Amino acid sequence: MLSLIHLRTFITTARVMNFTQASYELCLSQPAVSGHIAALEAELGVKLFERTGRKVVLTDAGRLVLRAALDITDRIRSLEGELEDLSQLHSGTIRIGASRIIGVYLLPKILTAFRETFPDIELLVSIHTAHTIGRLVEENAFDLAVVAEGDEHLRTGNVGVKRIGTDRLAIVAPAGGKFRKGNVLSAEEAALEQFILPGRSTASAQNLRRQLEGLGIRLKSTIEMDDAGAIKRAVEEGAGLAVISRAVVERELEDHRLVELSVPGWEPRRGIFMLWRQDRRFSRNTEVFMEFLKQKLADN
Repeated sequence: MLSLIHLRTFITTARVMNFTQASYELCLSQPAVSGHIAALEAELGVKLFERTGRKVVLTDAGRLVLRAALDITDRIRSLEGELEDLSQLHSGTIRIGASRIIGVYLLPKILTAFRETFPDIELLVSIHTAHTIGRLVEENAFDLAVVAEGDEHLRTGNVGVKRIGTDRLAIVAPAGGKFRKGNVLSAEEAALEQFILPGRSTASAQNLRRQLEGLGIRLKSTIEMDDAGAIKRAVEEGAGLAVISRAVVERELEDHRLVELSVPGWEPRRGIFMLWRQDRRFSRNTEVFMEFLKQKLADN
């Protein structure tokens, strides 16, 4: 069986091309270096060096073995690094950026589940608009970030963007009004209703308007608000209908304070995207959290 010690001795000897120098660098006796090389040659059944006085030269077989030995030791070093990272999973900090809906309504449950497995990892979460999150990722403010918006405005040369799930949206109306749970709105009827939408400069509003226009729905009357909590409260008060993340209104729907409507041919949803700096190496902690996040937010 090949010995890693013998391979490392061979690599050092091949680099310096001198047994005496190799023994000095490896803190071994020269006979020990010669013994390692001889044992490796016997194991492989090939001659690795041509000896010419004090100098040695690699044979053709020696050059092939050197390439393989370097690859093997590189893989071993990589494995050692991963194992070292794994040993650090009981401590450390992960900096996470999140857009507002994700950070307020979706992440808390996920973070709680993650902390049950890794209680000593500190999670630092910053919540901003999707556009601000993209800029802060570029500035290396986070280890990773999660947004639930269209991704076309978030791509830059140094920011990676990957879809990892779906945020289901709901068309909601106030309970006790003219609508009942399960009511179906035609496109024509929807166009006549007043809708409460996110501010038009946000990625959410732009994505939503594109979906509505794709259905041939051009809203005639809207109110714009920048806060999801304010939007659902306005709907409860009868100010209009809204298309909003279902995670935001789950409790209100369960308590029958809001009712969910539908439009034929439309299942409102938007992608959930993960953002990161493409030129940075992830810590093992961050890699584990990324995989955990992708499992929890997977498309369904």
